[in-house]
Amino acid sequence: MRALSIARCPGRALIGASVLALALSACTEDSSDGGAIDVELTLGEVGRAPGQLVFPRAMTTHDGQLIVVDKTARIQRLDASTGAFIDGLRTPELTLGKPTGLCVAAHPTDPTRTALYVADTHYHRVLVYDLDADLGDDPSQPRAPMFTFGQYGEHAAEPGEFVYPTDIAVLHDGDGRVERIYVSEYGGNDRITIFDVSVDARGAPVFEPVRTFGSFGIAGEEGADEILFNRPQSLVIDHQRKELLVCDACNHRVGRFTLDGELIAWVGSPSDLSGEPGALRFPYSLVLLEDGTVLISEFGNSRVQHMDLRTGESLGIYGEPGRGPGQLAAPWGVEVIGATAYVLDSGNDRIIAFRSPVPAAGGDR
Repeated sequence: MRALSIARCPGRALIGASVLALALSACTEDSSDGGAIDVELTLGEVGRAPGQLVFPRAMTTHDGQLIVVDKTARIQRLDASTGAFIDGLRTPELTLGKPTGLCVAAHPTDPTRTALYVADTHYHRVLVYDLDADLGDDPSQPRAPMFTFGQYGEHAAEPGEFVYPTDIAVLHDGDGRVERIYVSEYGGNDRITIFDVSVDARGAPVFEPVRTFGSFGIAGEEGADEILFNRPQSLVIDHQRKELLVCDACNHRVGRFTLDGELIAWVGSPSDLSGEPGALRFPYSLVLLEDGTVLISEFGNSRVQHMDLRTGESLGIYGEPGRGPGQLAAPWGVEVIGATAYVLDSGNDRIIAFRSPVPAAGGDR
């Protein structure tokens, strides 16, 4: 993991891609009480050229870099300190819709290699690319993945059949091999499927669905032992605490689960859309921080909230709705590299970087 050292003062000359704009903000300490973000830098601008973005809708990190997918179905790897385009590709099909989830993890058959897992939402499958071999110089060119798994299934489909998968989380074993894969979906199959991963005699990966948990429903209508989701949009594994964290977006809450899918606690009140600290409105993504707290991007409140999921306490709010510097429009994602947070300011076709209240947890692959 490479920590970034970025000036917060206006007027410093930054050399990089033209997509980099220095924010016009004062040299201040961290501001976490709402209002416009104290921006360190802004990456991206609207457009279809390499390094430009058209409503970006998922983001992950790798080796101090950002990987972003947008509504043109382009997946681009960008330099996190300049926004410069490094490499990329376009998913094979896009007429029906574009991916909404990305995850970097070990290659399913070789833990010494790194793979990019893509929730190809509207084609009801997961695409797996070799991150070091499959990305090219032109992000508008479609490229076939190494592997795919999943297929379309009607409502209440069998495990391994999807309706609109949204995100992927990968659990590694003690040797760094892929042990399990978690896939969330919506569209009537609002649930999470757990896949065991093995390698067959030919050396090919086997993605075996072993269980699902959750079903579609509105929060507050659950039975005593029922788990209801309404668009589980984002998944994160807390390896230290052995928990799966789920953004239950349209129920306006975050769930904490065991790695076998047992509910630990819900955070956020589905009936509280006040915008007050602690309330969530369409939480679309979260990132785990070094101290076990999280940053959550709220699509509905156009902000990022720092929360302790063990207590439900709000520890700070970053951003406000708008189009100006430090303002956000429908943010889909948030990530942290070192001490810098990056929020996917989707409605403004850009990425905003600011000082994270706590460094990232662990390191990316």
